[in-house]
Amino acid sequence: MLISQEKIETNKKKMLERKEVYKQYGYDQDASRNFILDKSLPLKKPILEIGTGKGHMTVLLAKNAGRMITVDNSLADQEFARLNVAAEKVLDNVRFVVFDAAQLSYPDQGFGTVISVNAFHHFEKPFAVLAEMIRVCREKIVIADFNQEGFEMIRKLHRAEGHEHEERCGDFSLVGQYIEEYGFVVKKYDGCGQVMYVGEKSK
Repeated sequence: MLISQEKIETNKKKMLERKEVYKQYGYDQDASRNFILDKSLPLKKPILEIGTGKGHMTVLLAKNAGRMITVDNSLADQEFARLNVAAEKVLDNVRFVVFDAAQLSYPDQGFGTVISVNAFHHFEKPFAVLAEMIRVCREKIVIADFNQEGFEMIRKLHRAEGHEHEERCGDFSLVGQYIEEYGFVVKKYDGCGQVMYVGEKSK
């Protein structure tokens, strides 16, 4: 699908303006995502991302790992993501898939790294999604979401804009233990508004 340069540039301008708004509320999106990437390296190929969102993490993954697949249940979000990825000249590295992550169509252990960033609190069935991430993962699983400080900043921003930040059920504190039960050696990291678990298959 062809994307006009004008549309790419207009979207990039809006994205940069949005980043500045987040910074005003104490949340540095770039620092947060770089923190996650740093703790995730080295990435084992092939890469599967769960929860494309607006594609900010997708860009970093595509730049650092080359070709990848990203899954989201929202076509609208993936259209924004496609523009963000195109703006960074890595569109050819990314295959966008609209699908329910709680019922992935990929084979067992089909991916070297499976990663999800800031999506867990949006999932209707978070542990069903996590089970699928584990099933299709061969070597490394990474899952990150806002820590308490991060959530407070995001909630404050959304309330200032006249609405509540969408948050569904799911106890993120259980994620590390859940992954360990499937044979992963898990490390937990907390910083830059994020808490994350990185699990590597024990050999």
